[in-house]
Amino acid sequence: MFVRSPCLYLLVLLVIWTRDVNGGARTPFFDLTVYNDWPQFEDYIKGVAHDNPSFVQLKTIGRTREGRPLLGVRIGKPALPGKRKIAVWLDGGNHAREWPAFHVAVYFIEKLVNGYLSDDKITKYVETLDIYVFPVLNPDGFVYSRTSTRAMIRQWRKNRAPENCTGTGPFQTDICCEGVDLNRNYDIGFSHKNYPFNNPCSDEFQGPRPFSEPETRAVRDFIMSSEIYGRLYALVSMHTHGQLWILPYNYQKRTYPQDIKDLEILANRAADRVFAYRETKYRVGTAADMLGTATGGATDWIKKNTPTKYVYVLELPPDMKTWFAFQVKPHWLIPIGKETWLGIEVIFDQVVEETKNFQPTEPTTNGTSADSRSPRFRQL
Repeated sequence: MFVRSPCLYLLVLLVIWTRDVNGGARTPFFDLTVYNDWPQFEDYIKGVAHDNPSFVQLKTIGRTREGRPLLGVRIGKPALPGKRKIAVWLDGGNHAREWPAFHVAVYFIEKLVNGYLSDDKITKYVETLDIYVFPVLNPDGFVYSRTSTRAMIRQWRKNRAPENCTGTGPFQTDICCEGVDLNRNYDIGFSHKNYPFNNPCSDEFQGPRPFSEPETRAVRDFIMSSEIYGRLYALVSMHTHGQLWILPYNYQKRTYPQDIKDLEILANRAADRVFAYRETKYRVGTAADMLGTATGGATDWIKKNTPTKYVYVLELPPDMKTWFAFQVKPHWLIPIGKETWLGIEVIFDQVVEETKNFQPTEPTTNGTSADSRSPRFRQL
């Protein structure tokens, strides 16, 4: 015989109350104490959108060389009729071996979705902003890097573009090598004279021409689309490693946007907030000035060709003293996620404050395509 226990009623009420407080928000299981494979990322991204349709939307912005979808989510309550919300963008980078950055991007999704209606600050972000998160922008390379513990494969950086047989080595020419560094494939500072960026056998091969890769074209086209162009105010692309908070521009030394002081001040504030958590010290500046020039970068191209104000690359821990640390021990993923989120909050707070009286309008395209809205756009 079934006995209706008061404890059972209390449990049911607790479940109902909890779901009410959280607005029904929930995320699929994703183990952030281990490194996951691409199918886990794909299932998670699709699942978090499916489970939270009131404020999370699945975004598929294109497909890779091998046909995998470039997946992300837009987190934000729908705008009021006739209004457009300010947008921010977070991504896990586009270098195959940089697994921690992909997982930290998932940590951000977890933080935003589970914090909605249970954390006042996060609730404000979700209701005020549209937050786009793309954890993995190079799934082909990521999948390949997970197929072996051999260093040549595990430390793979590029996408999986077909062989290009113009490679050179110390004693050879016409060597065939695969892959393009997606973060050298954008149309800024691109030159066939720049070694090693012009060598297909280099980790940093820029490709045969700007936007030769479907992955970079997908990001370009979405950034320039009417959905996001003109309202994207901040973008942070995460990589590993080095503990660097990188400003534009990086295609040439001592070259900066006009508002570099604004970017630098905010970056320093965010880096200080991260340092206060457990003394993880970030260096702030352009990679060109700190390390050396890097042409064809995504964030340089975006800053140069769109109205987006705050554009950064984060090289996550460990610092530059540690060699071959693209994949830290997985027990560091959550601590890195926690401290990095504190810096992201500083950026979000600045965006909310600066744009509280600004209402982006619908872009006037007059039937033109995205390419005509970019002064440096190259149609291939």
